[in-house]
Amino acid sequence: NKVVTTPAYMLAENIAQAATGIEKLVARVLALSA
Repeated sequence: NKVVTTPAYMLAENIAQAATGIEKLVARVLALSA
């Protein structure tokens, strides 16, 4: 089992920064599942 996480809302100063972190997380999850 692998856990992938991001502190998107904890560290982001605005919604754009949170979106960037979330997009990186989704890309990593997709890479792990391939």
